[in-house]
Amino acid sequence: MSEKYKELLEQYDIKVLSTFRSRGTFQCETEQGLALLKEYHGSLQKLALEYEWKEKLAEAGYAATDRYFLTKEESLVTYDRYRTAFILKHYFKGRECDCRNLSDVAASCRNLAFLHKVSSSIEEIPFENLKTESTSHLFERKNRELRSIRKFIGHVHGKNDFELLYMKCFDSFYEEASYALSRLLKVEPELADTGCGVCHGAYHYHNVLILPDYSVATVNFESMCYQPYLLDLYLFLRKTLEKNHYDYSFFEAGISGYSIYRRLAEKDFLFLYLLFLYPEKFWKISNQYYNHRKSWIPPKTLEKLQKVLAQNEERHTFLKQFASFLNTLDKNFL
Repeated sequence: MSEKYKELLEQYDIKVLSTFRSRGTFQCETEQGLALLKEYHGSLQKLALEYEWKEKLAEAGYAATDRYFLTKEESLVTYDRYRTAFILKHYFKGRECDCRNLSDVAASCRNLAFLHKVSSSIEEIPFENLKTESTSHLFERKNRELRSIRKFIGHVHGKNDFELLYMKCFDSFYEEASYALSRLLKVEPELADTGCGVCHGAYHYHNVLILPDYSVATVNFESMCYQPYLLDLYLFLRKTLEKNHYDYSFFEAGISGYSIYRRLAEKDFLFLYLLFLYPEKFWKISNQYYNHRKSWIPPKTLEKLQKVLAQNEERHTFLKQFASFLNTLDKNFL
Protein backbone atom coordinates (compact mmCIF):
# COMPACT_ATOMS: atom_id res chain seq x y z
CA MET A 1 0.00 0.00 0.00
CA SER A 2 1.34 3.45 -0.92
CA GLU A 3 2.02 5.97 1.82
CA LYS A 4 -0.75 8.20 0.44
CA TYR A 5 -3.50 5.58 0.83
CA LYS A 6 -2.10 4.45 4.16
CA GLU A 7 -2.39 8.00 5.53
CA LEU A 8 -5.94 8.33 4.22
CA LEU A 9 -7.12 5.03 5.69
CA GLU A 10 -5.51 5.79 9.05
CA GLN A 11 -8.09 8.55 9.46
CA TYR A 12 -10.83 5.91 9.79
CA ASP A 13 -11.48 3.69 12.79
CA ILE A 14 -11.18 0.47 10.82
CA LYS A 15 -8.72 -2.39 10.59
CA VAL A 16 -7.50 -2.97 7.03
CA LEU A 17 -6.64 -6.61 6.26
CA SER A 18 -5.54 -6.27 2.62
CA THR A 19 -5.74 -3.83 -0.31
CA PHE A 20 -5.92 -3.96 -4.09
CA ARG A 21 -6.68 -1.70 -7.06
CA SER A 22 -9.73 -2.13 -9.29
CA ARG A 23 -11.02 0.06 -12.15
CA GLY A 24 -9.28 3.22 -11.00
CA THR A 25 -10.39 2.79 -7.40
CA PHE A 26 -8.63 1.52 -4.30
CA GLN A 27 -10.38 -1.35 -2.55
CA CYS A 28 -9.59 -2.89 0.78
CA GLU A 29 -10.69 -5.81 2.88
CA THR A 30 -11.59 -4.71 6.38
CA GLU A 31 -13.04 -6.37 9.45
CA GLN A 32 -16.33 -4.79 8.38
CA GLY A 33 -16.16 -6.25 4.87
CA LEU A 34 -15.11 -4.86 1.51
CA ALA A 35 -14.58 -1.09 1.30
CA LEU A 36 -13.82 1.26 -1.56
CA LEU A 37 -11.69 4.41 -1.32
CA LYS A 38 -12.05 6.92 -4.14
CA GLU A 39 -11.70 10.60 -4.96
CA TYR A 40 -14.78 12.76 -4.48
CA HIS A 41 -15.44 15.83 -6.63
CA GLY A 42 -19.07 16.56 -5.80
CA SER A 43 -20.90 18.83 -3.39
CA LEU A 44 -20.39 18.15 0.31
CA GLN A 45 -24.00 19.14 0.93
CA LYS A 46 -25.21 16.54 -1.56
CA LEU A 47 -22.86 13.96 -0.05
CA ALA A 48 -24.37 14.60 3.39
CA LEU A 49 -27.88 14.21 1.96
CA GLU A 50 -26.91 10.90 0.34
CA TYR A 51 -25.33 9.67 3.57
CA GLU A 52 -28.43 10.55 5.56
CA TRP A 53 -30.75 8.78 3.12
CA LYS A 54 -28.70 5.57 2.97
CA GLU A 55 -28.66 5.42 6.76
CA LYS A 56 -32.45 5.82 6.84
CA LEU A 57 -32.81 3.06 4.23
CA ALA A 58 -30.65 0.73 6.32
CA GLU A 59 -32.70 1.46 9.46
CA ALA A 60 -35.88 0.72 7.49
CA GLY A 61 -34.61 -2.64 6.24
CA TYR A 62 -32.73 -1.86 3.01
CA ALA A 63 -29.04 -2.13 3.91
CA ALA A 64 -27.54 -3.35 0.62
CA THR A 65 -26.16 0.03 -0.48
CA ASP A 66 -22.68 1.52 -0.62
CA ARG A 67 -23.03 3.39 2.70
CA TYR A 68 -20.27 5.78 3.72
CA PHE A 69 -17.75 5.39 6.53
CA LEU A 70 -17.21 8.35 8.83
CA THR A 71 -13.67 9.34 9.83
CA LYS A 72 -12.51 9.35 13.43
CA GLU A 73 -13.52 13.02 13.44
CA GLU A 74 -17.03 12.18 12.19
CA SER A 75 -16.38 13.56 8.69
CA LEU A 76 -17.62 12.08 5.40
CA VAL A 77 -14.47 13.13 3.52
CA THR A 78 -10.78 13.05 4.14
CA TYR A 79 -8.05 14.91 2.27
CA ASP A 80 -4.61 14.03 0.97
CA ARG A 81 -1.65 16.43 1.13
CA TYR A 82 -2.88 18.15 -2.07
CA ARG A 83 -6.34 18.82 -0.57
CA THR A 84 -7.97 16.26 -2.84
CA ALA A 85 -11.12 14.92 -1.18
CA PHE A 86 -11.63 11.18 -0.72
CA ILE A 87 -14.54 9.12 0.54
CA LEU A 88 -14.61 5.57 1.89
CA LYS A 89 -17.72 3.47 1.40
CA HIS A 90 -18.90 -0.07 1.95
CA TYR A 91 -18.79 -2.20 -1.18
CA PHE A 92 -19.72 -5.67 -2.33
CA LYS A 93 -18.12 -8.75 -3.89
CA GLY A 94 -20.40 -9.10 -6.86
CA ARG A 95 -20.76 -8.48 -10.57
CA GLU A 96 -22.70 -5.93 -12.54
CA CYS A 97 -26.18 -6.93 -13.61
CA ASP A 98 -26.07 -8.71 -16.97
CA CYS A 99 -28.78 -6.86 -18.87
CA ARG A 100 -28.86 -9.67 -21.46
CA ASN A 101 -29.85 -12.20 -18.80
CA LEU A 102 -33.58 -12.43 -18.06
CA SER A 103 -33.02 -13.62 -14.50
CA ASP A 104 -30.70 -10.71 -13.76
CA VAL A 105 -33.21 -8.26 -15.21
CA ALA A 106 -36.04 -9.69 -13.10
CA ALA A 107 -33.87 -9.69 -9.95
CA SER A 108 -32.78 -6.08 -10.56
CA CYS A 109 -36.36 -4.89 -10.97
CA ARG A 110 -37.46 -6.83 -7.90
CA ASN A 111 -34.66 -5.10 -5.99
CA LEU A 112 -35.78 -1.71 -7.34
CA ALA A 113 -39.36 -2.32 -6.20
CA PHE A 114 -38.13 -3.27 -2.73
CA LEU A 115 -36.03 -0.09 -2.64
CA HIS A 116 -39.10 1.96 -3.61
CA LYS A 117 -41.27 0.15 -1.07
CA VAL A 118 -38.82 0.88 1.73
CA SER A 119 -38.34 4.47 0.54
CA SER A 120 -42.08 5.10 0.59
CA SER A 121 -42.25 3.91 4.22
CA ILE A 122 -39.81 6.57 5.46
CA GLU A 123 -41.69 9.64 6.62
CA GLU A 124 -38.78 12.06 7.11
CA ILE A 125 -36.98 12.56 3.81
CA PRO A 126 -33.96 14.85 3.33
CA PHE A 127 -35.42 16.97 0.52
CA GLU A 128 -36.89 20.34 1.50
CA ASN A 129 -38.54 21.17 -1.85
CA LEU A 130 -40.73 18.27 -2.95
CA LYS A 131 -41.94 19.88 -6.17
CA THR A 132 -41.16 17.75 -9.20
CA GLU A 133 -41.42 18.75 -12.83
CA SER A 134 -44.52 17.31 -14.47
CA THR A 135 -43.86 14.89 -17.30
CA SER A 136 -45.73 17.13 -19.75
CA HIS A 137 -43.47 20.06 -18.82
CA LEU A 138 -40.48 17.76 -19.26
CA PHE A 139 -41.63 16.73 -22.75
CA GLU A 140 -42.40 20.37 -23.65
CA ARG A 141 -38.96 21.48 -22.52
CA LYS A 142 -37.23 18.76 -24.50
CA ASN A 143 -39.30 19.59 -27.59
CA ARG A 144 -38.26 23.24 -27.33
CA GLU A 145 -34.65 22.13 -27.10
CA LEU A 146 -35.06 19.95 -30.18
CA ARG A 147 -36.46 22.88 -32.15
CA SER A 148 -33.54 25.08 -31.05
CA ILE A 149 -31.01 22.45 -32.08
CA ARG A 150 -32.74 21.98 -35.44
CA LYS A 151 -32.63 25.75 -36.02
CA PHE A 152 -28.97 25.91 -35.03
CA ILE A 153 -27.91 23.10 -37.37
CA GLY A 154 -30.02 24.61 -40.15
CA HIS A 155 -27.77 27.69 -40.10
CA VAL A 156 -24.51 25.70 -40.09
CA HIS A 157 -22.52 26.07 -43.31
CA GLY A 158 -20.56 23.07 -44.54
CA LYS A 159 -22.42 20.54 -42.44
CA ASN A 160 -20.54 17.43 -41.35
CA ASP A 161 -21.88 13.86 -41.70
CA PHE A 162 -23.61 13.96 -38.32
CA GLU A 163 -25.38 17.23 -39.06
CA LEU A 164 -26.47 16.10 -42.52
CA LEU A 165 -27.95 12.87 -41.12
CA TYR A 166 -29.54 14.77 -38.23
CA MET A 167 -31.35 17.14 -40.60
CA LYS A 168 -32.51 14.20 -42.67
CA CYS A 169 -34.11 12.30 -39.79
CA PHE A 170 -35.18 15.21 -37.57
CA ASP A 171 -38.76 15.57 -38.81
CA SER A 172 -39.71 11.95 -38.16
CA PHE A 173 -38.32 11.97 -34.61
CA TYR A 174 -39.82 15.36 -33.81
CA GLU A 175 -43.17 14.10 -35.01
CA GLU A 176 -42.85 11.23 -32.51
CA ALA A 177 -41.93 13.67 -29.73
CA SER A 178 -44.91 15.91 -30.50
CA TYR A 179 -47.25 12.93 -30.65
CA ALA A 180 -46.00 11.65 -27.26
CA LEU A 181 -46.67 15.07 -25.72
CA SER A 182 -50.17 15.34 -27.22
CA ARG A 183 -51.10 11.86 -25.94
CA LEU A 184 -49.75 12.69 -22.49
CA LEU A 185 -51.69 15.95 -22.25
CA LYS A 186 -54.95 14.09 -22.95
CA VAL A 187 -54.53 11.69 -20.03
CA GLU A 188 -52.34 13.64 -17.62
CA PRO A 189 -55.20 14.36 -15.16
CA GLU A 190 -55.56 10.58 -14.70
CA LEU A 191 -51.85 10.32 -13.85
CA ALA A 192 -51.78 13.18 -11.34
CA ASP A 193 -51.52 10.86 -8.33
CA THR A 194 -48.62 8.79 -9.71
CA GLY A 195 -46.53 7.76 -6.72
CA CYS A 196 -43.53 10.01 -6.05
CA GLY A 197 -40.68 9.63 -3.60
CA VAL A 198 -36.92 9.56 -3.20
CA CYS A 199 -35.53 7.70 -6.21
CA HIS A 200 -32.11 6.38 -7.12
CA GLY A 201 -32.07 8.61 -10.21
CA ALA A 202 -29.59 6.51 -12.21
CA TYR A 203 -30.84 2.97 -11.72
CA HIS A 204 -29.27 1.02 -14.59
CA TYR A 205 -27.24 -2.16 -14.90
CA HIS A 206 -23.90 -0.49 -14.03
CA ASN A 207 -25.26 0.45 -10.59
CA VAL A 208 -26.80 -2.91 -9.75
CA LEU A 209 -24.57 -5.64 -8.35
CA ILE A 210 -25.55 -9.32 -8.34
CA LEU A 211 -23.92 -10.93 -5.32
CA PRO A 212 -22.69 -14.56 -5.04
CA ASP A 213 -25.86 -15.62 -3.19
CA TYR A 214 -27.87 -13.92 -5.97
CA SER A 215 -29.07 -11.16 -3.70
CA VAL A 216 -28.76 -7.65 -5.11
CA ALA A 217 -26.91 -4.52 -3.97
CA THR A 218 -27.50 -0.99 -5.23
CA VAL A 219 -24.62 1.48 -5.56
CA ASN A 220 -23.85 5.02 -6.75
CA PHE A 221 -26.72 7.13 -5.44
CA GLU A 222 -25.15 10.41 -6.59
CA SER A 223 -28.17 11.18 -8.80
CA MET A 224 -30.81 10.52 -6.13
CA CYS A 225 -33.79 12.82 -6.46
CA TYR A 226 -37.48 13.25 -5.65
CA GLN A 227 -39.61 12.15 -8.61
CA PRO A 228 -42.18 9.53 -9.71
CA TYR A 229 -40.91 6.07 -8.79
CA LEU A 230 -41.74 4.82 -12.27
CA LEU A 231 -39.00 6.99 -13.78
CA ASP A 232 -36.44 4.73 -12.08
CA LEU A 233 -38.14 1.67 -13.57
CA TYR A 234 -38.44 3.29 -17.00
CA LEU A 235 -34.72 4.15 -17.11
CA PHE A 236 -33.69 0.60 -16.22
CA LEU A 237 -36.09 -0.99 -18.72
CA ARG A 238 -35.23 1.43 -21.55
CA LYS A 239 -31.49 0.84 -21.24
CA THR A 240 -32.07 -2.91 -20.98
CA LEU A 241 -34.30 -2.97 -24.06
CA GLU A 242 -31.79 -0.93 -26.06
CA LYS A 243 -29.21 -3.63 -25.36
CA ASN A 244 -31.60 -6.40 -26.45
CA HIS A 245 -33.12 -5.11 -29.70
CA TYR A 246 -36.31 -4.18 -27.79
CA ASP A 247 -37.08 -7.83 -27.11
CA TYR A 248 -40.45 -7.72 -25.33
CA SER A 249 -39.55 -10.65 -23.08
CA PHE A 250 -37.06 -8.44 -21.22
CA PHE A 251 -39.81 -5.91 -20.55
CA GLU A 252 -42.03 -8.71 -19.23
CA ALA A 253 -39.23 -10.05 -17.01
CA GLY A 254 -38.65 -6.59 -15.54
CA ILE A 255 -42.33 -5.96 -14.88
CA SER A 256 -42.71 -9.42 -13.35
CA GLY A 257 -39.79 -8.78 -10.99
CA TYR A 258 -40.97 -5.29 -10.01
CA SER A 259 -44.52 -6.50 -9.35
CA ILE A 260 -43.36 -8.78 -6.54
CA TYR A 261 -43.07 -5.79 -4.18
CA ARG A 262 -45.00 -3.07 -6.02
CA ARG A 263 -47.88 -4.20 -8.21
CA LEU A 264 -48.52 -1.82 -11.08
CA ALA A 265 -51.98 -0.40 -11.71
CA GLU A 266 -53.45 0.26 -15.15
CA LYS A 267 -52.52 3.94 -14.99
CA ASP A 268 -48.93 2.96 -14.13
CA PHE A 269 -48.66 0.95 -17.33
CA LEU A 270 -50.11 3.86 -19.27
CA PHE A 271 -47.53 6.21 -17.76
CA LEU A 272 -44.73 3.80 -18.69
CA TYR A 273 -46.09 3.52 -22.22
CA LEU A 274 -46.09 7.30 -22.67
CA LEU A 275 -42.51 7.49 -21.41
CA PHE A 276 -41.44 4.88 -23.95
CA LEU A 277 -43.40 6.70 -26.64
CA TYR A 278 -41.07 9.69 -26.37
CA PRO A 279 -37.88 9.33 -28.54
CA GLU A 280 -35.60 9.79 -25.54
CA LYS A 281 -32.44 8.47 -27.15
CA PHE A 282 -32.72 10.90 -30.08
CA TRP A 283 -33.17 13.79 -27.64
CA LYS A 284 -30.13 12.67 -25.63
CA ILE A 285 -27.90 12.60 -28.71
CA SER A 286 -29.24 16.00 -29.77
CA ASN A 287 -28.54 17.42 -26.33
CA GLN A 288 -25.02 15.98 -26.20
CA TYR A 289 -24.22 17.47 -29.60
CA TYR A 290 -25.57 20.92 -28.69
CA ASN A 291 -23.76 21.12 -25.34
CA HIS A 292 -20.33 20.09 -26.61
CA ARG A 293 -17.74 21.69 -28.82
CA LYS A 294 -19.08 21.94 -32.39
CA SER A 295 -15.75 22.41 -34.18
CA TRP A 296 -15.07 18.67 -33.93
CA ILE A 297 -17.81 16.07 -33.63
CA PRO A 298 -16.53 12.73 -32.26
CA PRO A 299 -17.15 9.83 -34.67
CA LYS A 300 -18.96 8.12 -31.79
CA THR A 301 -21.71 10.76 -31.97
CA LEU A 302 -22.49 9.86 -35.57
CA GLU A 303 -22.40 6.16 -34.69
CA LYS A 304 -24.92 6.73 -31.89
CA LEU A 305 -27.32 8.52 -34.23
CA GLN A 306 -26.98 5.77 -36.83
CA LYS A 307 -27.69 3.19 -34.12
CA VAL A 308 -30.82 5.03 -32.98
CA LEU A 309 -32.08 5.09 -36.55
CA ALA A 310 -31.36 1.37 -36.98
CA GLN A 311 -33.13 0.54 -33.69
CA ASN A 312 -36.19 2.68 -34.25
CA GLU A 313 -38.12 0.01 -36.16
CA GLU A 314 -37.46 -2.42 -33.30
CA ARG A 315 -38.63 0.26 -30.86
CA HIS A 316 -41.86 0.73 -32.83
CA THR A 317 -42.48 -3.03 -32.79
CA PHE A 318 -42.06 -3.01 -29.01
CA LEU A 319 -44.47 -0.06 -28.70
CA LYS A 320 -47.09 -1.95 -30.73
CA GLN A 321 -46.75 -4.94 -28.38
CA PHE A 322 -47.00 -2.66 -25.36
CA ALA A 323 -50.08 -0.95 -26.84
CA SER A 324 -51.75 -4.33 -27.42
CA PHE A 325 -51.12 -5.19 -23.78
CA LEU A 326 -52.66 -1.87 -22.67
CA ASN A 327 -55.73 -2.59 -24.76
CA THR A 328 -56.24 -5.85 -22.88
CA LEU A 329 -56.41 -3.78 -19.68
CA ASP A 330 -58.78 -1.09 -20.94
CA LYS A 331 -60.06 -0.52 -24.46
CA ASN A 332 -60.27 3.21 -23.78
CA PHE A 333 -56.58 3.63 -23.07
CA LEU A 334 -55.40 3.94 -26.66
